[in-house]
Amino acid sequence: MVTNQEPNDAPTNTSRRGLFRALGRGVQGAIVQEYGHLVNTRRPLGAVEETLFQRLCNQCGNCVSACTQQVLVMTDTGPVMDLTLNHCTFCADCITACPNKALNRLAHLDTGWRPKISSSCNARTMGNCEECAEDCPIGAIAIEPDVLPMISDACHGCGVCVSSCYIGALTMIPAEVYQRTL
Repeated sequence: MVTNQEPNDAPTNTSRRGLFRALGRGVQGAIVQEYGHLVNTRRPLGAVEETLFQRLCNQCGNCVSACTQQVLVMTDTGPVMDLTLNHCTFCADCITACPNKALNRLAHLDTGWRPKISSSCNARTMGNCEECAEDCPIGAIAIEPDVLPMISDACHGCGVCVSSCYIGALTMIPAEVYQRTL
């Protein structure tokens, strides 16, 4: 049985199996195992759930200043991740710089973004490009002749593939949108 305690909370498994999962791995481990990646998309790496993030983040800008890749920008709602011009190295300097724990290592280390590959991709149209697959630090991109490259579930949304594509055939979209398009 799955119930919601509050409308904005992630559902909690209250079945006997859910109880034993929680006891065996800790409650957070059981929730992530059952419901997939619980990532606060668009926020910096390690961001807590959005409602809590808005309460904790004082918009000091420390995370933005600490980002050596310059993929974090400050907006009127706080820091957001922009992977259009560079990629995240998962150095976690932004997490270390956060004084209020709005970013922390307990949150899932995933950017919450996934690459979307357009039909103009040279790997599909001409079969002569493997830049994104070669540059992917975790090997999450597979290329086969005459089809769009495939992104595996191992992808954590760093954006290196977007930076490596010289024709701009890749863009980053929120992971939840990516899942709906499969």
